[in-house]
Amino acid sequence: MGKVDRHLGANHVRPATERRRWKAFVVAAAMAVSFGSPVYSDDYFKWTDENGDLHFSDSLENVPEKYRNQIQSHTFKNDQPSPPKPSSKIIPPKEPSSEGESAVKPAKRYEVPYTPHGGSEKRVIVSAVFNGSVKAPLAIDTGAPNTMISPSLAKDLGLFDEDQGRLLISVGGIAGSRPAIRSIVDAIEVGGAISRFVPVIVSPSISKSFEGLLGLDFVSNFAVTIDSKSNTVIFEELPLDPEHPGGHDQEWWAGLFQEFATSRAEWTKYREVFEDQVQNMSFSNSEDAKNIRFLIDFQITEAGKLLDKLDRYAKENAVPMSWRQY
Repeated sequence: MGKVDRHLGANHVRPATERRRWKAFVVAAAMAVSFGSPVYSDDYFKWTDENGDLHFSDSLENVPEKYRNQIQSHTFKNDQPSPPKPSSKIIPPKEPSSEGESAVKPAKRYEVPYTPHGGSEKRVIVSAVFNGSVKAPLAIDTGAPNTMISPSLAKDLGLFDEDQGRLLISVGGIAGSRPAIRSIVDAIEVGGAISRFVPVIVSPSISKSFEGLLGLDFVSNFAVTIDSKSNTVIFEELPLDPEHPGGHDQEWWAGLFQEFATSRAEWTKYREVFEDQVQNMSFSNSEDAKNIRFLIDFQITEAGKLLDKLDRYAKENAVPMSWRQY
């Protein structure tokens, strides 16, 4: 029996018609995520912010407006790399306080080798371990707010299983909008540097050389320095901050709660509107109407699963109630 069928569970048997709708829905969603997007080139954008920090991104949308007049567009080529440049500092570590400095434990540092990809301007590819077991190459992208992983990696992680949140969403880029899946990974580790409870977007990979992008939701938990001479990324743990429960600020927590709660509320409202519109129409009992109801109920359920996971994690980290939206 395939993995899609196992999602139903041993004690949960759906009627034949519903099983067919479920299979058609999952297959269509998987095909949309795997094959529905256009072919992506290896073009990317490079810019420097006001602090002198260097950034890269595959999407113009990820480039802040104020920097778009100075971005540089590049294309990866198979030419020989030029001599390595001096270290490019992405996020400078905070200077230690002079007061009580001797009593402060030194921050843990993790030096991680990376594989350069491309020509003279290289993408930084590191080996990441998901949930303590599944390894995959990811490209560091400080311009991407979210970590993105490929459908094949998501499948290996079991993110398509029924007990996981797997909300269908749409993501945009230079090539236009495309379907994707919103889910959560328990932990991502890169050379000992660990970030827990990482929301991810499941979307087709932009390259065969890596399985996704390691975005700011992971990178911002560390001071990160890239040494292009030795092809090494240095992750330095940031000091614990009571204003950042679980390593995240109020904006991160409130934004995720709002995202999942709003999605559930909007799909619930849409179900009411849909039923009002088709109540007195012959369409109301058609197979198409049943499929639409199934999709709506699926989205409501999956948004609720993600919200429940986030709420449990918030309680574990004593996140203030004012940061949570249900």
